[in-house]
Amino acid sequence: MAGEGRTRRVTRRLGTLRDFGKVVRLDRLGSTTRPGFPQDVEPMTSGPTSFGARLRLLRQRRGLSVRDLATLSHHGKSYVHDLETGRRVPNLAVARRLDAALDAGVSLVQLAVPQPEPAPVRALSLPVAPADQPLTDEDVRHLHETVQHLVALDTLHGSESLHATAVRAFRNAHRRLATAGAAPTARSDLQAVIAEVGEVAAWLAYDSEQQDVSREIANEALLVARMAGDSSMQRFLLSHLSMQATYLERGTEALDLADQVIAERPRSRRVVGMMRVRRARALGQLGDGTRALAELDRARGELAGGVGPSDPAWSWWLHTAELAVHEARIRSAVGDGRGAVAASELSVRELSAGQGRDQALYRAWLVSDLVDVGAWRDAGEVAEQLIERSSVAGSARVPRILRRAERRAGRAGAPMWLVDTAREASEATGPAA
Repeated sequence: MAGEGRTRRVTRRLGTLRDFGKVVRLDRLGSTTRPGFPQDVEPMTSGPTSFGARLRLLRQRRGLSVRDLATLSHHGKSYVHDLETGRRVPNLAVARRLDAALDAGVSLVQLAVPQPEPAPVRALSLPVAPADQPLTDEDVRHLHETVQHLVALDTLHGSESLHATAVRAFRNAHRRLATAGAAPTARSDLQAVIAEVGEVAAWLAYDSEQQDVSREIANEALLVARMAGDSSMQRFLLSHLSMQATYLERGTEALDLADQVIAERPRSRRVVGMMRVRRARALGQLGDGTRALAELDRARGELAGGVGPSDPAWSWWLHTAELAVHEARIRSAVGDGRGAVAASELSVRELSAGQGRDQALYRAWLVSDLVDVGAWRDAGEVAEQLIERSSVAGSARVPRILRRAERRAGRAGAPMWLVDTAREASEATGPAA
Protein backbone atom coordinates (compact mmCIF):
# COMPACT_ATOMS: atom_id res chain seq x y z
CA MET A 1 0.00 0.00 0.00
CA ALA A 2 2.91 2.32 0.27
CA GLY A 3 3.74 1.98 -3.45
CA GLU A 4 2.68 4.02 -6.42
CA GLY A 5 -0.37 1.80 -6.49
CA ARG A 6 -1.56 -0.82 -4.01
CA THR A 7 -2.49 -3.80 -6.16
CA ARG A 8 -4.50 -7.00 -6.00
CA ARG A 9 -4.93 -9.58 -8.77
CA VAL A 10 -8.21 -10.29 -10.55
CA THR A 11 -8.87 -12.26 -13.69
CA ARG A 12 -10.56 -10.25 -16.48
CA ARG A 13 -8.10 -8.80 -18.95
CA LEU A 14 -8.64 -5.13 -19.85
CA GLY A 15 -6.20 -4.64 -22.68
CA THR A 16 -2.60 -4.61 -23.82
CA LEU A 17 -0.12 -2.15 -25.28
CA ARG A 18 1.61 -2.90 -28.49
CA ASP A 19 4.53 -0.96 -29.97
CA PHE A 20 5.13 2.71 -29.23
CA GLY A 21 2.46 4.83 -30.83
CA LYS A 22 -0.05 1.98 -30.99
CA VAL A 23 -2.03 2.36 -27.84
CA VAL A 24 -4.12 0.04 -25.67
CA ARG A 25 -7.00 -1.89 -27.17
CA LEU A 26 -9.77 -2.39 -24.66
CA ASP A 27 -12.09 -5.36 -24.74
CA ARG A 28 -15.57 -4.45 -25.92
CA LEU A 29 -17.68 -3.31 -23.01
CA GLY A 30 -20.97 -4.32 -24.61
CA SER A 31 -23.73 -2.27 -26.19
CA THR A 32 -27.19 -1.09 -25.22
CA THR A 33 -30.43 -0.34 -27.00
CA ARG A 34 -31.52 3.27 -26.68
CA PRO A 35 -35.12 4.07 -27.74
CA GLY A 36 -36.41 7.30 -29.17
CA PHE A 37 -33.96 7.99 -31.99
CA PRO A 38 -35.01 9.70 -35.24
CA GLN A 39 -36.15 7.14 -37.79
CA ASP A 40 -33.22 7.79 -40.11
CA VAL A 41 -30.72 6.76 -37.42
CA GLU A 42 -30.15 3.10 -36.71
CA PRO A 43 -30.48 2.55 -32.93
CA MET A 44 -27.95 0.57 -30.90
CA THR A 45 -28.58 -3.13 -30.75
CA SER A 46 -26.99 -5.96 -28.85
CA GLY A 47 -24.70 -6.67 -31.81
CA PRO A 48 -21.03 -5.72 -31.73
CA THR A 49 -20.95 -3.41 -34.77
CA SER A 50 -24.02 -1.12 -34.64
CA PHE A 51 -21.94 2.00 -34.00
CA GLY A 52 -19.14 0.63 -36.14
CA ALA A 53 -21.45 -0.18 -39.04
CA ARG A 54 -22.85 3.37 -39.02
CA LEU A 55 -19.34 4.81 -38.82
CA ARG A 56 -18.12 2.67 -41.73
CA LEU A 57 -21.15 3.58 -43.84
CA LEU A 58 -20.70 7.31 -43.25
CA ARG A 59 -16.98 7.08 -44.01
CA GLN A 60 -17.49 5.14 -47.23
CA ARG A 61 -20.24 7.49 -48.41
CA ARG A 62 -17.74 10.34 -48.20
CA GLY A 63 -15.08 8.38 -50.04
CA LEU A 64 -12.66 8.36 -47.11
CA SER A 65 -10.19 5.69 -46.12
CA VAL A 66 -9.72 4.72 -42.49
CA ARG A 67 -6.46 6.67 -42.54
CA ASP A 68 -8.24 9.74 -43.98
CA LEU A 69 -10.86 9.66 -41.22
CA ALA A 70 -8.19 9.13 -38.57
CA THR A 71 -6.40 12.26 -39.80
CA LEU A 72 -9.59 14.35 -39.95
CA SER A 73 -10.75 13.31 -36.49
CA HIS A 74 -7.29 13.34 -34.85
CA HIS A 75 -7.46 9.68 -33.87
CA GLY A 76 -5.11 6.84 -34.65
CA LYS A 77 -5.83 4.61 -37.64
CA SER A 78 -5.97 1.52 -35.42
CA TYR A 79 -8.42 3.26 -33.08
CA VAL A 80 -10.83 4.11 -35.92
CA HIS A 81 -10.53 0.56 -37.23
CA ASP A 82 -11.33 -0.80 -33.75
CA LEU A 83 -14.40 1.42 -33.55
CA GLU A 84 -15.67 0.15 -36.89
CA THR A 85 -15.15 -3.48 -35.92
CA GLY A 86 -16.73 -3.09 -32.48
CA ARG A 87 -13.55 -3.82 -30.57
CA ARG A 88 -13.66 -0.41 -28.95
CA VAL A 89 -16.65 1.42 -27.48
CA PRO A 90 -16.89 5.19 -28.14
CA ASN A 91 -17.67 7.82 -25.56
CA LEU A 92 -19.64 10.94 -26.41
CA ALA A 93 -16.56 13.08 -27.01
CA VAL A 94 -15.26 10.62 -29.61
CA ALA A 95 -18.66 10.39 -31.29
CA ARG A 96 -18.96 14.19 -31.46
CA ARG A 97 -15.53 14.49 -33.05
CA LEU A 98 -16.33 11.82 -35.65
CA ASP A 99 -19.69 13.42 -36.43
CA ALA A 100 -17.91 16.73 -37.02
CA ALA A 101 -15.24 15.13 -39.23
CA LEU A 102 -17.92 13.37 -41.29
CA ASP A 103 -20.38 16.28 -41.30
CA ALA A 104 -22.92 13.79 -39.96
CA GLY A 105 -24.88 15.95 -37.54
CA VAL A 106 -25.52 13.81 -34.46
CA SER A 107 -25.77 10.45 -36.19
CA LEU A 108 -22.93 8.92 -34.20
CA VAL A 109 -23.58 10.77 -30.94
CA GLN A 110 -27.00 9.16 -30.82
CA LEU A 111 -25.38 5.73 -31.01
CA ALA A 112 -22.63 6.29 -28.45
CA VAL A 113 -22.69 4.14 -25.34
CA PRO A 114 -23.32 6.22 -22.22
CA GLN A 115 -20.65 6.23 -19.52
CA PRO A 116 -21.54 3.56 -16.96
CA GLU A 117 -22.14 4.66 -13.40
CA PRO A 118 -19.30 3.84 -10.99
CA ALA A 119 -19.80 0.63 -9.07
CA PRO A 120 -21.06 1.44 -5.58
CA VAL A 121 -18.68 1.08 -2.68
CA ARG A 122 -20.15 -1.27 -0.12
CA ALA A 123 -20.45 0.39 3.25
CA LEU A 124 -17.92 -0.54 5.90
CA SER A 125 -19.53 -0.87 9.31
CA LEU A 126 -17.42 0.07 12.31
CA PRO A 127 -18.17 -1.28 15.78
CA VAL A 128 -19.78 1.04 18.28
CA ALA A 129 -18.38 0.63 21.79
CA PRO A 130 -18.14 2.94 24.81
CA ALA A 131 -14.98 5.04 24.74
CA ASP A 132 -14.09 3.89 28.24
CA GLN A 133 -14.41 0.17 27.46
CA PRO A 134 -11.02 -1.60 27.26
CA LEU A 135 -10.18 -3.28 23.99
CA THR A 136 -10.26 -7.07 23.85
CA ASP A 137 -9.32 -10.01 21.63
CA GLU A 138 -12.63 -9.49 19.83
CA ASP A 139 -11.42 -6.02 18.81
CA VAL A 140 -8.23 -7.56 17.43
CA ARG A 141 -10.32 -9.83 15.22
CA HIS A 142 -12.57 -7.03 14.07
CA LEU A 143 -9.67 -4.70 13.25
CA HIS A 144 -8.01 -7.41 11.15
CA GLU A 145 -11.31 -7.75 9.26
CA THR A 146 -11.39 -3.98 8.85
CA VAL A 147 -7.94 -4.02 7.24
CA GLN A 148 -8.96 -6.80 4.82
CA HIS A 149 -12.18 -4.98 3.95
CA LEU A 150 -10.46 -1.65 3.35
CA VAL A 151 -7.81 -3.24 1.13
CA ALA A 152 -10.44 -5.09 -0.91
CA LEU A 153 -12.52 -1.95 -1.42
CA ASP A 154 -9.43 0.05 -2.34
CA THR A 155 -8.44 -2.54 -4.94
CA LEU A 156 -11.90 -2.61 -6.51
CA HIS A 157 -12.89 1.06 -6.27
CA GLY A 158 -9.87 3.13 -5.28
CA SER A 159 -9.43 5.40 -2.29
CA GLU A 160 -12.07 8.04 -3.00
CA SER A 161 -14.78 8.16 -0.31
CA LEU A 162 -12.88 5.46 1.60
CA HIS A 163 -10.01 7.26 3.30
CA ALA A 164 -12.25 9.06 5.82
CA THR A 165 -13.65 5.72 7.03
CA ALA A 166 -10.14 4.31 7.43
CA VAL A 167 -8.91 7.38 9.30
CA ARG A 168 -11.91 7.19 11.63
CA ALA A 169 -11.32 3.49 12.31
CA PHE A 170 -7.67 4.16 13.19
CA ARG A 171 -8.32 7.16 15.39
CA ASN A 172 -11.20 5.53 17.26
CA ALA A 173 -9.16 2.43 18.04
CA HIS A 174 -6.03 4.42 18.91
CA ARG A 175 -8.01 6.72 21.23
CA ARG A 176 -9.64 3.81 23.03
CA LEU A 177 -6.29 2.10 23.49
CA ALA A 178 -4.75 5.30 24.90
CA THR A 179 -7.64 6.10 27.25
CA ALA A 180 -9.30 2.81 28.22
CA GLY A 181 -6.40 0.44 27.68
CA ALA A 182 -6.67 -3.21 26.72
CA ALA A 183 -6.94 -6.63 28.21
CA PRO A 184 -3.40 -7.77 29.16
CA THR A 185 -3.51 -10.74 26.78
CA ALA A 186 -4.53 -8.56 23.83
CA ARG A 187 -2.42 -5.44 24.24
CA SER A 188 0.54 -6.22 21.97
CA ASP A 189 -1.70 -7.70 19.28
CA LEU A 190 -3.92 -4.62 19.46
CA GLN A 191 -1.00 -2.25 19.08
CA ALA A 192 0.20 -4.19 16.04
CA VAL A 193 -3.17 -4.28 14.27
CA ILE A 194 -3.95 -0.64 15.10
CA ALA A 195 -0.62 0.32 13.50
CA GLU A 196 -1.65 -1.69 10.43
CA VAL A 197 -5.01 0.09 10.26
CA GLY A 198 -3.04 3.35 10.46
CA GLU A 199 -0.81 2.32 7.55
CA VAL A 200 -3.87 1.55 5.41
CA ALA A 201 -5.49 4.85 6.42
CA ALA A 202 -2.30 6.78 5.61
CA TRP A 203 -2.13 5.12 2.17
CA LEU A 204 -5.77 5.89 1.38
CA ALA A 205 -5.38 9.51 2.47
CA TYR A 206 -2.25 9.80 0.30
CA ASP A 207 -4.04 8.37 -2.73
CA SER A 208 -6.94 10.77 -2.09
CA GLU A 209 -4.54 13.76 -2.11
CA GLN A 210 -5.06 14.35 1.61
CA GLN A 211 -1.33 14.66 2.15
CA ASP A 212 -1.32 16.41 5.54
CA VAL A 213 -3.72 13.84 6.94
CA SER A 214 -1.64 11.02 5.48
CA ARG A 215 1.60 12.24 7.08
CA GLU A 216 -0.10 12.76 10.43
CA ILE A 217 -1.67 9.30 10.46
CA ALA A 218 1.54 7.61 9.28
CA ASN A 219 3.54 9.20 12.08
CA GLU A 220 0.90 8.27 14.69
CA ALA A 221 0.85 4.70 13.38
CA LEU A 222 4.67 4.61 13.47
CA LEU A 223 4.56 5.46 17.18
CA VAL A 224 2.05 2.65 17.81
CA ALA A 225 4.18 0.19 15.83
CA ARG A 226 7.21 1.11 17.93
CA MET A 227 5.21 0.57 21.13
CA ALA A 228 4.24 -2.85 19.78
CA GLY A 229 7.85 -3.67 18.90
CA ASP A 230 6.71 -4.39 15.34
CA SER A 231 9.82 -3.60 13.30
CA SER A 232 8.23 -4.88 10.08
CA MET A 233 5.34 -2.41 10.27
CA GLN A 234 7.73 0.36 11.26
CA ARG A 235 9.65 -0.23 8.04
CA PHE A 236 6.46 -0.33 6.01
CA LEU A 237 5.43 3.05 7.45
CA LEU A 238 8.89 4.52 6.84
CA SER A 239 8.60 3.32 3.23
CA HIS A 240 5.26 5.11 2.98
CA LEU A 241 6.72 8.33 4.39
CA SER A 242 9.67 8.12 1.97
CA MET A 243 7.32 7.57 -0.97
CA GLN A 244 5.19 10.51 0.10
CA ALA A 245 8.22 12.76 0.59
CA THR A 246 9.25 12.09 -3.01
CA TYR A 247 5.70 12.84 -4.21
CA LEU A 248 5.79 16.13 -2.28
CA GLU A 249 9.19 16.95 -3.84
CA ARG A 250 11.15 16.50 -0.63
CA GLY A 251 13.88 14.42 -2.17
CA THR A 252 16.46 14.74 0.61
CA GLU A 253 13.91 13.71 3.24
CA ALA A 254 12.84 10.73 1.13
CA LEU A 255 16.47 9.64 0.75
CA ASP A 256 17.16 9.93 4.50
CA LEU A 257 14.09 7.82 5.38
CA ALA A 258 15.09 5.07 2.94
CA ASP A 259 18.68 5.08 4.19
CA GLN A 260 17.46 4.77 7.78
CA VAL A 261 15.80 1.43 6.99
CA ILE A 262 18.67 0.09 4.88
CA ALA A 263 21.12 0.95 7.69
CA GLU A 264 19.17 -1.42 9.96
CA ARG A 265 20.21 -4.28 7.64
CA PRO A 266 16.81 -6.02 7.45
CA ARG A 267 16.91 -9.77 6.87
CA SER A 268 14.26 -9.45 4.16
CA ARG A 269 15.73 -8.86 0.72
CA ARG A 270 12.38 -7.55 -0.47
CA VAL A 271 12.31 -4.88 2.23
CA VAL A 272 15.81 -3.82 1.18
CA GLY A 273 14.65 -3.84 -2.44
CA MET A 274 11.64 -1.68 -1.60
CA MET A 275 13.83 0.87 0.15
CA ARG A 276 16.22 0.89 -2.81
CA VAL A 277 13.23 1.79 -4.99
CA ARG A 278 12.56 4.67 -2.60
CA ARG A 279 16.22 5.73 -2.84
CA ALA A 280 16.08 5.54 -6.63
CA ARG A 281 13.03 7.79 -6.81
CA ALA A 282 14.58 10.30 -4.43
CA LEU A 283 17.85 10.38 -6.39
CA GLY A 284 15.91 10.89 -9.62
CA GLN A 285 14.03 13.80 -8.12
CA LEU A 286 17.32 15.30 -6.96
CA GLY A 287 18.55 15.13 -10.57
CA ASP A 288 21.02 12.23 -10.32
CA GLY A 289 19.59 10.01 -13.04
CA THR A 290 22.62 7.73 -13.38
CA ARG A 291 22.68 6.79 -9.69
CA ALA A 292 18.88 6.57 -9.62
CA LEU A 293 18.69 4.02 -12.44
CA ALA A 294 21.61 2.06 -10.99
CA GLU A 295 19.81 1.92 -7.64
CA LEU A 296 16.62 0.76 -9.37
CA ASP A 297 18.58 -2.06 -11.03
CA ARG A 298 19.89 -3.09 -7.60
CA ALA A 299 16.31 -3.06 -6.33
CA ARG A 300 15.23 -5.38 -9.14
CA GLY A 301 17.93 -7.81 -8.07
CA GLU A 302 16.77 -7.75 -4.45
CA LEU A 303 13.16 -8.25 -5.50
CA ALA A 304 13.81 -11.14 -7.89
CA GLY A 305 12.58 -14.56 -6.89
CA GLY A 306 9.33 -13.67 -5.18
CA VAL A 307 8.47 -13.61 -1.48
CA GLY A 308 10.68 -15.76 0.74
CA PRO A 309 10.30 -16.99 4.33
CA SER A 310 12.08 -13.92 5.76
CA ASP A 311 9.93 -11.45 3.79
CA PRO A 312 6.88 -9.79 5.40
CA ALA A 313 3.53 -10.53 3.81
CA TRP A 314 3.06 -6.93 2.70
CA SER A 315 6.21 -6.98 0.55
CA TRP A 316 4.71 -9.08 -2.28
CA TRP A 317 3.17 -6.25 -4.27
CA LEU A 318 6.30 -4.83 -5.97
CA HIS A 319 6.09 -6.35 -9.45
CA THR A 320 7.22 -5.66 -13.01
CA ALA A 321 4.50 -3.12 -13.75
CA GLU A 322 5.15 -1.21 -10.53
CA LEU A 323 8.89 -1.11 -11.14
CA ALA A 324 8.28 0.14 -14.68
CA VAL A 325 6.24 3.05 -13.28
CA HIS A 326 9.14 3.98 -11.02
CA GLU A 327 11.57 3.83 -13.93
CA ALA A 328 9.28 6.04 -16.00
CA ARG A 329 9.06 8.62 -13.23
CA ILE A 330 12.83 8.65 -12.79
CA ARG A 331 13.44 9.05 -16.53
CA SER A 332 10.84 11.80 -16.73
CA ALA A 333 12.44 13.63 -13.79
CA VAL A 334 15.84 13.68 -15.51
CA GLY A 335 14.52 14.67 -18.93
CA ASP A 336 14.58 11.32 -20.75
CA GLY A 337 11.13 11.65 -22.32
CA ARG A 338 11.36 8.74 -24.77
CA GLY A 339 12.65 6.46 -22.05
CA ALA A 340 9.78 7.53 -19.80
CA VAL A 341 7.25 6.69 -22.52
CA ALA A 342 8.76 3.24 -23.08
CA ALA A 343 8.69 2.48 -19.36
CA SER A 344 5.12 3.78 -18.97
CA GLU A 345 3.98 1.62 -21.88
CA LEU A 346 5.58 -1.39 -20.20
CA SER A 347 3.76 -0.61 -16.94
CA VAL A 348 0.38 -0.59 -18.69
CA ARG A 349 1.17 -3.72 -20.64
CA GLU A 350 2.31 -5.69 -17.59
CA LEU A 351 -0.36 -4.62 -15.10
CA SER A 352 -3.00 -7.17 -14.17
CA ALA A 353 -6.19 -5.97 -15.87
CA GLY A 354 -8.61 -5.98 -12.95
CA GLN A 355 -6.62 -3.47 -10.93
CA GLY A 356 -8.92 -0.65 -11.96
CA ARG A 357 -7.38 2.18 -9.98
CA ASP A 358 -3.85 1.36 -11.14
CA GLN A 359 -5.04 0.86 -14.72
CA ALA A 360 -6.21 4.48 -14.61
CA LEU A 361 -3.16 5.75 -12.72
CA TYR A 362 -0.62 4.13 -15.04
CA ARG A 363 -2.47 5.43 -18.10
CA ALA A 364 -2.55 8.93 -16.64
CA TRP A 365 1.22 8.82 -16.30
CA LEU A 366 1.44 7.53 -19.88
CA VAL A 367 -0.62 10.50 -21.10
CA SER A 368 1.73 12.79 -19.20
CA ASP A 369 4.83 11.20 -20.74
CA LEU A 370 3.38 11.23 -24.27
CA VAL A 371 2.57 14.93 -23.90
CA ASP A 372 6.16 15.61 -22.90
CA VAL A 373 7.48 14.12 -26.16
CA GLY A 374 4.82 15.78 -28.33
CA ALA A 375 3.06 12.52 -29.25
CA TRP A 376 -0.30 14.30 -29.44
CA ARG A 377 -2.36 11.61 -31.15
CA ASP A 378 -1.12 8.83 -28.88
CA ALA A 379 -1.73 10.98 -25.81
CA GLY A 380 -5.26 11.69 -27.03
CA GLU A 381 -6.05 8.02 -27.52
CA VAL A 382 -4.90 7.08 -24.03
CA ALA A 383 -6.85 10.02 -22.58
CA GLU A 384 -9.96 8.75 -24.36
CA GLN A 385 -9.43 5.35 -22.78
CA LEU A 386 -9.40 7.05 -19.40
CA ILE A 387 -12.69 8.77 -20.23
CA GLU A 388 -14.21 5.43 -21.23
CA ARG A 389 -13.02 3.79 -18.00
CA SER A 390 -13.42 6.74 -15.66
CA SER A 391 -15.67 4.81 -13.28
CA VAL A 392 -12.72 2.69 -12.14
CA ALA A 393 -10.21 5.51 -11.65
CA GLY A 394 -10.77 5.92 -7.90
CA SER A 395 -7.57 7.90 -7.19
CA ALA A 396 -7.36 11.66 -6.77
CA ARG A 397 -3.87 11.47 -8.26
CA VAL A 398 -5.29 10.60 -11.69
CA PRO A 399 -7.07 13.93 -12.37
CA ARG A 400 -4.13 15.79 -10.82
CA ILE A 401 -1.68 14.17 -13.26
CA LEU A 402 -4.03 14.85 -16.18
CA ARG A 403 -4.57 18.51 -15.24
CA ARG A 404 -0.84 19.05 -15.21
CA ALA A 405 -0.48 17.27 -18.55
CA GLU A 406 -3.26 19.44 -19.98
CA ARG A 407 -1.47 22.63 -18.90
CA ARG A 408 1.85 21.46 -20.32
CA ALA A 409 0.17 20.48 -23.59
CA GLY A 410 -1.34 23.96 -23.87
CA ARG A 411 2.00 25.65 -23.22
CA ALA A 412 3.70 23.38 -25.77
CA GLY A 413 1.26 24.38 -28.53
CA ALA A 414 -0.56 21.06 -28.71
CA PRO A 415 -3.70 20.89 -30.89
CA MET A 416 -6.75 22.24 -29.09
CA TRP A 417 -8.55 18.90 -29.48
CA LEU A 418 -5.85 17.26 -27.34
CA VAL A 419 -6.05 19.95 -24.66
CA ASP A 420 -9.84 19.50 -24.63
CA THR A 421 -9.54 15.71 -24.43
CA ALA A 422 -7.05 15.91 -21.56
CA ARG A 423 -9.37 18.31 -19.75
CA GLU A 424 -12.34 16.01 -20.31
CA ALA A 425 -10.31 13.07 -18.99
CA SER A 426 -9.31 14.96 -15.85
CA GLU A 427 -12.93 15.98 -15.25
CA ALA A 428 -14.23 12.47 -15.93
CA THR A 429 -11.79 10.89 -13.47
CA GLY A 430 -12.24 13.55 -10.79
CA PRO A 431 -14.31 13.22 -7.59
CA ALA A 432 -17.49 14.42 -9.28
CA ALA A 433 -17.18 11.87 -12.13
